[in-house]
Amino acid sequence: MSSTVTHQDSESSERSPEAPQDVEAARASMAPNAPAPDEDFGPIEPVVRHQARMALGAALGLKAEDVVVVDVRGRTSYCDLFVLATGAQARQVRAIADTVSHAAKAERGTPPGVEGTVAGRWALVDLGDVLLHVFDGPMRGYYDLDGLWADAPRLPYSTFGFDDDGRDLEADDGGAL
Repeated sequence: MSSTVTHQDSESSERSPEAPQDVEAARASMAPNAPAPDEDFGPIEPVVRHQARMALGAALGLKAEDVVVVDVRGRTSYCDLFVLATGAQARQVRAIADTVSHAAKAERGTPPGVEGTVAGRWALVDLGDVLLHVFDGPMRGYYDLDGLWADAPRLPYSTFGFDDDGRDLEADDGGAL
């Protein structure tokens, strides 16, 4: 008869039952240069605001759900903001990504980086300083970028010229979508 021996160090037996503190401590030790959750990086640069406004406007205008702008400045080197949105079906996911892609191409002359529009489950549009992620419902839950970046501030629509209902406050037509 064989027996299995497990090793339990003295530290683990003295640990309090409050695992979330242990998890937070582990996260903090893994990312020593991460900014404090309340650290303010100041105003959004005009080009970044413009890119986010383009992505946010398309998502809101095409009736995406759960649209969120996440400020990841100081948390990642590859962009400043994420715009996260959920499309009800593949056609809507593709339409939002395509609208932003075409607008960016018309403005810059070159298309942005775009991935995932064929399947329409998760489309990514790389505008440079802003990444637009458009998911269908199950994919948004599966990848949980909202949870992964839970410590990053969420920016109000008003930062980009939209009211809470998605009306464009800077549009020439009085805010109609």
